[in-house]
Amino acid sequence: MDQRIINFLQNNEILSFAMQDRNEVYIANAFYIFDILHFSFIIASDKNTKHVKLSIINPCIAVNVYQGKKIALLKGVQIKAKFMDATKEQEKLYYHKFPFVKFQKDIKIYALCILWAKFTDNTLMLNQKIEFQRN
Repeated sequence: MDQRIINFLQNNEILSFAMQDRNEVYIANAFYIFDILHFSFIIASDKNTKHVKLSIINPCIAVNVYQGKKIALLKGVQIKAKFMDATKEQEKLYYHKFPFVKFQKDIKIYALCILWAKFTDNTLMLNQKIEFQRN
């Protein structure tokens, strides 16, 4: 993964992710930490939420992380990812940054494994786009 994408994802902490089943689509937001070793987002959510239930039915999800309020300064990453349970190692990473989550009822830690990403940085010359494809 290009270092510019990694830097961008490490310097943000809120993502939006969209999921669907056969009949509906849904979107949610989450605080995340970026797991650089596995190119994954780690999030926490109540296991009974609609977005978790839909993501379990169909783990192919879309993710968006962006920043900027002016088009010339806009930076963002559009992502295709796979929704899955976090590993014990990923859970530890999440609890290290957000320790209070450990004590919330029905909260579970999940990983959004990046399969493909496109980084847009309008501050780069010629509105350059950088892509990542997991092998």
